[in-house]
Amino acid sequence: MRTIAAHNHRPRAGRLWRMALGLVAVGLLGGCSVSGLSPSASIEATASASASASAEETSTAVATMSALPSPLARCPGNSAQTATASAAPSVVPAPAGAWTCLDWIAAGKAFPQTPTAGSGDLSVLASVFGWSRGYVGFRSLVDTAGPDGSSAGIVATSSPDGLHWTATRPMDVSGLGVTDHMTTVVEGPAGLLAASMYMPGACGGPASIDALWISPDGLTWTRVQLPDDFVSASVYRVDAGSTGYIAEGTLKDGNTQAVWLSKDGRSWSRAALPKAAIGEVILQGATDFSGGYVLSGAIRGDEGCGGYRYVTPSLWWSADGQAWTRSKLNGAVPASDSWMTLTRISDRSLMAIANEWDQTSQTSSEKVWFSTDGQSWNLVEAPSNLLGADVITDGKRGLIAVNPTTDEAALPVIAMVGDDLSVSTLGQAGDVPRPGFLPIANCAIGPSGVVMLNDDGSELWLGVPAAS
Repeated sequence: MRTIAAHNHRPRAGRLWRMALGLVAVGLLGGCSVSGLSPSASIEATASASASASAEETSTAVATMSALPSPLARCPGNSAQTATASAAPSVVPAPAGAWTCLDWIAAGKAFPQTPTAGSGDLSVLASVFGWSRGYVGFRSLVDTAGPDGSSAGIVATSSPDGLHWTATRPMDVSGLGVTDHMTTVVEGPAGLLAASMYMPGACGGPASIDALWISPDGLTWTRVQLPDDFVSASVYRVDAGSTGYIAEGTLKDGNTQAVWLSKDGRSWSRAALPKAAIGEVILQGATDFSGGYVLSGAIRGDEGCGGYRYVTPSLWWSADGQAWTRSKLNGAVPASDSWMTLTRISDRSLMAIANEWDQTSQTSSEKVWFSTDGQSWNLVEAPSNLLGADVITDGKRGLIAVNPTTDEAALPVIAMVGDDLSVSTLGQAGDVPRPGFLPIANCAIGPSGVVMLNDDGSELWLGVPAAS
């Protein structure tokens, strides 16, 4: 059975990992790895071993799926305008049916080129996100000289269609570190919530979210005044759905687990945590959607001479984020170690992946479930290997974008993820982006289609979808 690497406390895991790769490229990270807390001593070794296996298996799967015909001149049946950005095309809303193909527009520097790095030790990192009413993006200046000092600046930008962008005012970054970068944007009842993550650099401990901003429209952003225990905590994940906003992490002591809830993205309060009749609850993720609030993690079993004897992957559901009920997971069994990830495919569906390690047999395994209500979970018998990559969502659709090789001439693999975790690879036509290995880092799905942005925001593509 295939495995997927279990990276500790990963908010939009791939975005954080790609950011780390970008910082390595500009010399911010040193010889010590940046990682989070682990449910047991052996999970770090398990994650490392799983990463190698996952990379090999995912590479094989993607190589197979990327053996597509040469890009077409146009997607069959697509009547959307796909002229170059210089011709100022109008972009129509994406079709409602199942997407089958993307017509790519190479838009060049359509993304606002502000701020600029200038000279010295500053470098630019860009990010893009989709939501129900368009797209938002950010360009951050990071200081590659070291971790001292304050943030060099983050500028937000917004687009209704992914092709025509407007830069807004610089965001309030007072008191933030020089390696802060916008890593998460989620949509809830009050609008968009953006989170920046501080990468402490070599030997500085795990990265954590240190600031939040709220916006009703993607244009105007207001810094959120966070409660004291939130400020002093290590917050590893922020998410949102139609029910509200949720954050998960540990308090200042580094051991006490905590979950915070908000209805408006501004006022946050600590939530009660689930309890186990026997054993100890370890939280590893949190999300919410139309079906309520869900936490992922594990239950540690009885302690033996060498530590905890087993860990059982687990999920908990709540209608209000206060009273939690443990969900039944068909196929979940106690293991020497486990890690449970939780992903929102859309506001209607969630995916959970349990990675398990058996110390006796020295084998790892993986199980995948989906749920449309957060309470009943369906085991997927033969999940696609692509589900190990980031699933990007705008709350309506799920998307996976994978660069198959280090070959800059290779086509990225773009696939849609259904609420039942079915995966459909899309055909691609037009000016298909060939951004090389790292610049595929920024990809977003929204009302007009798929936006891809390279690492510093100097190249942008819009994929206009055709549907069956």
